[in-house]
Amino acid sequence: MSALDQITLNGGSAELVETIDITNQATNTVAVTKAIRVPLWANYVTFVINDLTMDGTSPLFDFIVQGVDVTLHGTPDSDDLVLLGGWDGITQKTAAAATNTTIDIGPLVTFDDTGSATASDRYGVQAVLPPWIAYTYTTDGTTDDEDYAATISVYWHK
Repeated sequence: MSALDQITLNGGSAELVETIDITNQATNTVAVTKAIRVPLWANYVTFVINDLTMDGTSPLFDFIVQGVDVTLHGTPDSDDLVLLGGWDGITQKTAAAATNTTIDIGPLVTFDDTGSATASDRYGVQAVLPPWIAYTYTTDGTTDDEDYAATISVYWHK
């Protein structure tokens, strides 16, 4: 059990939440998880991983958005992550070319888990937004020469 890093948003409907810039990753696998409080007015969210570029011998990139059940602890905790709508994340990215991945989440979104390891893609997750959501991205540095760059943005909708 460990507290999750929390991202404080500015209250807008569209926000850049993270810039990934990793050069020559020396650790075999790195997972970064951050929690975001869902605005009270939001019923839908769209995550965009923009311009993901990877380089090196064997770069791999995974990404998942999960709900956070804060009823036990009151604050986002790593033990409280739950799948949203049964979705278990994007298809692992394996290509060096720049790609964009979009994930739409909301109660009336049509479920779509068709992704691509090498091309831009879009996912649909049918789920009611909980008070907190968390995203996790995982990068691989098995050969100590992997590079990763991207931005992660959120777009809230009523």
